[in-house]
Amino acid sequence: METTGHISITISGKTSNGNLNPKDIDISETKELLTDVETLLFPSKTEKEERPKVSYEVKEGSVKNMFFVPAAKAIMFTALMTEVGIQRNTDLLEPKAAAIIDKWQRKSYTTGREYFITSSISPDQAFVTINKESEFIAPQTDWVNINLYLYGKIFEEGGLNKVNLHFLTDRYGKLVVDASEEQLTSGANKLFQVYGLWVKGKQNLQSGFLKDLELIDFLNYQTNYDELVLNKLIDKASENWKKIQNKDVWLEEIRGGANE
Repeated sequence: METTGHISITISGKTSNGNLNPKDIDISETKELLTDVETLLFPSKTEKEERPKVSYEVKEGSVKNMFFVPAAKAIMFTALMTEVGIQRNTDLLEPKAAAIIDKWQRKSYTTGREYFITSSISPDQAFVTINKESEFIAPQTDWVNINLYLYGKIFEEGGLNKVNLHFLTDRYGKLVVDASEEQLTSGANKLFQVYGLWVKGKQNLQSGFLKDLELIDFLNYQTNYDELVLNKLIDKASENWKKIQNKDVWLEEIRGGANE
């Protein structure tokens, strides 16, 4: 039988009746917390699809949320989050996991609640404490608005409530790009075809991660080209490019505000 460990998220705070306890937590907030912790433990789609069973128990002592996981997962999570607590930032985390810490930090600022993360490896000492004095919010300057061309294969598309396509690239791996129903249904079938996508979204300056991607247009991907014609076009464009003083402003105008 596999050895089991646990991850504990303890939430403390004040209510009109005194200290926060499990009876003060609405089921909608519990549901949100369960989703948050699943993302924190298994931030990528692959990890979530292949994750082991995680059982849950809530205990008194403020609101002590216990998540029972394989011991190996508890060890790895404790090691990672201990370093996050020491460095006082979320740079080591996957973007989705970092967003959860960011979310709890903002809640702490607005509600005064405190979050203490412990585990079976460190049951008596929180390796991450989030309160009104901590500063785990990721600097907004880490993310910049971008638009770019991506080349790869569309391997999934659709969605009931949120329409998007799943795109496999050599450089960025698997990406999810929001699109409209019209964009996905117009023209020829695009599933499992190699395409270029013109997208806008955000990119992290340090990690290079992309997020909040939205489809602007499809680009037909041509593997063959006329090198002579290409070189002539490059030479012609180079002469015109020299005449433009502020190239960034000019590009922004040409793109029609795609960065906005």
